[in-house]
Amino acid sequence: MRQTIESNQEEWTDLTWRLEGYMSALEERITLFETYSLEDRAVDDAFSQPLVQYVEFLETIHDTAVEIKEKRKRSKLGFLKSLSKIKIDAGEIRKLNRGLEDGHRKLMEALSLFTALRIQAVERNTKAILTEVDASAILQLPTVSFVASSVHTTCLKGTREAVLEAIWHWADDDTSEKPIFWLCDIAGSGKSTVAMSVVESWQRQGVLWGTFFFSIASSEASATNKFCTTIARDLAQYVPELAPHVAGAVKRNPSFMRSSLEEQFRMLVTDPLHHRQERVVIVIDALDECKSGSQRRELLEAISTAVRGCNTLRIFMTSRPDPVIQAVLGPLSIKCKLEDRLHDTIYRDNIDDIAFYVHESLNGVLSKDKRQRLVDKAKGLFIWASTACRMLTSETSLSTHEGTYNLLVSMDQPGAIDDLYSLIFERTVPEHHAVMYKMLALLLAAFEPLPVNHMDDMLKYAGVDGSAKALVRNLGSVLVEDAATHLIQFRHPTFVEYLRRCSITPAVDSRNKIYINIANAHGQAASWCFKCFKSRSEGLKFNICQIESSFHLNREIPNLDVKVSRCISRELRYASSHWLFHVAETDDNWRRTLRNELQYIIGIPYTLYWMEILSFTGGVARAMAGLRAITSCTGLEEKTRSSLDEIRRFIIAFSVPIQESAPHIYISALPFTPTKSRLHIEGLPEYPNTLTVSRGVEDRYPGMPSALRGHDDSVNTIAFSPDGSKIASGSNDNTIRLWDVVTGQPLGEPLRGHGGSINSVAFSIDGSQIVSGSSGNTIQVWDTVTGQPLGEPLQGHSRWIRSVSFSPRRVANSLW
Repeated sequence: MRQTIESNQEEWTDLTWRLEGYMSALEERITLFETYSLEDRAVDDAFSQPLVQYVEFLETIHDTAVEIKEKRKRSKLGFLKSLSKIKIDAGEIRKLNRGLEDGHRKLMEALSLFTALRIQAVERNTKAILTEVDASAILQLPTVSFVASSVHTTCLKGTREAVLEAIWHWADDDTSEKPIFWLCDIAGSGKSTVAMSVVESWQRQGVLWGTFFFSIASSEASATNKFCTTIARDLAQYVPELAPHVAGAVKRNPSFMRSSLEEQFRMLVTDPLHHRQERVVIVIDALDECKSGSQRRELLEAISTAVRGCNTLRIFMTSRPDPVIQAVLGPLSIKCKLEDRLHDTIYRDNIDDIAFYVHESLNGVLSKDKRQRLVDKAKGLFIWASTACRMLTSETSLSTHEGTYNLLVSMDQPGAIDDLYSLIFERTVPEHHAVMYKMLALLLAAFEPLPVNHMDDMLKYAGVDGSAKALVRNLGSVLVEDAATHLIQFRHPTFVEYLRRCSITPAVDSRNKIYINIANAHGQAASWCFKCFKSRSEGLKFNICQIESSFHLNREIPNLDVKVSRCISRELRYASSHWLFHVAETDDNWRRTLRNELQYIIGIPYTLYWMEILSFTGGVARAMAGLRAITSCTGLEEKTRSSLDEIRRFIIAFSVPIQESAPHIYISALPFTPTKSRLHIEGLPEYPNTLTVSRGVEDRYPGMPSALRGHDDSVNTIAFSPDGSKIASGSNDNTIRLWDVVTGQPLGEPLRGHGGSINSVAFSIDGSQIVSGSSGNTIQVWDTVTGQPLGEPLQGHSRWIRSVSFSPRRVANSLW
C-alpha cells in the first residue's frame, strides 16, 4: 500500500507539474490574445469552443479536488499543493492524465489554427497599407460624373428573356471565339435597360470588370478622354487583387493621359488583366453617343486589339446602327452581333414584353381594354411605351388620365416620339412654358449634368423665375433627379435630340411651337461661370489648394483629392472646365456683353490661377480645345483674341509642367515665356522671387511659316477645320494632307486612295471627318485623327467631282 501511495504521489507530482505548465502556457496565450483587436479576435469555433472545453475540464479537476479535500481554498497554487498530499486511486490519476492530454492536444490544434488566421490578418493589414499607398495612384485616374443608374433601370422581371438568354450563353461559352457582343438597335428599343440588367447579373457573379455608359447629355460621358481611366478605376474596385497592378501602371507612366487611347487601354486595362486567369467582362453602353466619329473608331480599334491579345477578356457593347462602328467591326470575325432584335415586331417576345410592361405599369390606372390599345399602339417602340406609362401614372385626376390616354392612342405611328414629347408640354400649364423652355435650354447647354442647387443658382443669376425641383416634378416623365447626387438627368437621349430639334427656329407655319434658345442659354451659363470665378470666398485665388511645397509633383502630394474637393468647389470646377465652350457656343451679342468678364479671366494673375485648377483637375487638354474654339469665334475684340491665342500657346508650350505640378506654372513655365509676350511682361513682375532666365529665351512664339510645303504637284483645294486648328489640302498628286495651323507642320502621312487629282475637300461640322472629291469620279470620307478611309469610296458619278460638302447636322444618330 505504501509503495502504491508513493507511486501515486509520484504520478500525481508529475500530473501537478504538467498541469502547472499547461496553466502557465494558457495564461500567456490568453494574455496575448487579449491584446489583439476585436476584428482579429473574431475567430470561429475552431478556437473558442476548445478553449471553453479545456477551461471547463480544469474546473472539473478543481471541483474534484475541493470535494476530496473538504473544499480547500480556491487558488491555483494552493489547489496544486493540496493535491500532492492526497491519496488518489491510480486509475483516476491515469484518467485525469489522459483527459489533460486530450484537452491540451485539442487546444494546441485550435491555437495553431488561430495562429494561421492571425498570420492572414497580418497579411491583410500589410496589403491594406500597400493598398493605401496604391490608392493615391489610383485616385489620380479621372472618372466621369455621369451615373447610369440615375437614368437607366434594369429590365422588368419576365421581359427580355430571349435576348438576355442569348447574352448569358455568349458570356458563359468558354469555347466561343467571339469575345465582342454587339447589341445593335434603334433609339428607344431598350438597349441601356438590357445593359443595366447584364451589369447587375455579372456583378453578382464576380465577372464584371468595368462599365462605361456613354451619354450625349454629358460632355464627359460623350467622349473617350476618360474611358480607360474609368474602366481602370472599376477594375481596382471589382478585382481588388489587381489594384496594385493598376497603381503600378500609373506610377510607371505618370504622363499616361497624353498617350493614345490604345496605349492607355493596354497599360491600364489589358496588362493588369494578364495577372488574372478568370474570365472578365467590360460593358460599354450607347457607344454611338460618343460624339466624335474618330474617337469611336479609335476606341473600337483599341478594344479589338485588346481582345485579340487577351483571351479572358469579353466586351459587351450596345449602340444604334452607326456607320463608324460598322466600318470597324464589320470586317472582323470576333463579334457576335444581335441587330434589330429589341424592337422588331416579327419577334413575338417583343410584343409580349410590351404587353407585360404596359399591363404591369398601368394596372389600376387604365382598364384592361385601354391598356391593350396602348400595347397595340406601341408596336415595338419601348421608349413610347415607357414614357406613356410614366405620363399616365403621374397624372392625378381621372379626367386628365382620359384626356392623355385619348391623345396617346390618336397619334400617328411614324412621328410617335416627337408627338409624345410635344404632348408632355401640352399637359403643362401654358403660362409656365416660357420659363420652362429657358430652364430646359440651360440643361441642354450644360456640358455635364447639373445638381439641383447649381441649377437654381444659375437660374437666379440669369433672372429666370423658376425652380429646378419644380421642373423635374412637372416633367417627371422625361427628367429625373438622382437621389444620391441630386444631378438632374434626361431620362432618354431621344428627348435630348427632340430638344435640339426644337432649338432650330421654327417656321411660321410649323406645327412645332416649342423653341429652345440654346445660344442664349450658353451666354447665361458663361456669365454664371464668370460669377463663380469672381466669388470672394470660392473664386480664383493664388495657391488655391494650399500646397506647402513646390518640391513635389501633384501625384506625390498626400491626400490631394481631399484638398481639391475642399478647396475647389464643384461650381468652380465646372466653370474652369467649360467656360470657354459656353462663350464659343453663344452668339456675338453675348460675347460683346461678356467683354469685361473675358478681360478679367484672361488678365494677370487670374489666368494663372485658372491654370492651377486645370493642373489639379486634369483639365489642360480640354482648355486647349476650348481656346481653339473661342479664338475662331466672331464678336471678339482683336486684343481679346490675341490674348486668348497667347494663353493657348503658353498652355501648349508648357503643358507638361502645368499638368505635373501647379506651383511650376510660376516656377518653371512663366520664366521661360517669350520676352515680348504679355504673360512675360505682365506676369513675371508679379512673382519677383521666381527663377530669372538671362539668356536663351525667345522673343516671340514661333509663327506660321510663309508657305506649307509637302505636295508633289499643284494644290487644287484647301479647307480649314471648324475649330481653326487644322488645314486640309488636296493636290494633283492624288493625295490629301492635313496641316497644323499654329506650326504649319504636316499632321501624319498624306491620305492616299483616290485614283485621280483631288478637286475638293471639306470638314464635317465636328471636325472629325473629311470628305474629298476627285477626278477619279469618286468621293471618299476620311477620319481626321487616324487618316484612314471610312468605308469604301462612293461611286456613281461618270465625270469629275468638283465640289463636296457635309450636311450641316449630324444625321447618323437621328431617330428615323
